Amino acid sequence: MSQQPLRERLDQMRAEIARAAAADPTNETLRNLHTQTLDALAEIDRDGNQSSGAEFQPGLPTVIKDFEASHPSLTLAMMRVMDVLNGIGL
Repeated sequence: MSQQPLRERLDQMRAEIARAAAADPTNETLRNLHTQTLDALAEIDRDGNQSSGAEFQPGLPTVIKDFEASHPSLTLAMMRVMDVLNGIGL
């Protein structure tokens, strides 16, 4: 299965995290999420691993709930990543 849809969604999420972090640079959750997203993107670029992004998927629902009101664009991007991961069985 092509990793392009996951890569695109992760890249959109990375951009939304960057925007949110610019407004809230001390937010540890955003920094961790950014690092995990970059790691997943690097893994896809390196070897096309289908499990890229799976390591932070279990924590996304909590982060989504935390950022729902304050960062709606980021929340939508995270939900889209979850949809792709669920679609590939992760």
